Amino acid sequence: MSRDEILTKLLSFGAISIVHTIQDVEAGRARRVSIPSIPGGSAFSREVLGFLRSLGAEVEFSTGFGGAIRLRHLGSS
Repeated sequence: MSRDEILTKLLSFGAISIVHTIQDVEAGRARRVSIPSIPGGSAFSREVLGFLRSLGAEVEFSTGFGGAIRLRHLGSS
């Protein structure tokens, strides 16, 4: 899935904060990011996560309860 397809789908779900996060990573303003749950199902979530990781981002999911879950690449410490 291309960048534009991902952004268009996120916008259609109203996930503006995730779009802004992607733009921040692309612009080099952020490397570690915390995002809420991604709408659109597990396959689309994997696409978004893969895209963010390809940009060099370290991604954490915000749990909504003051915590976060960090997702790391295999082999990273």
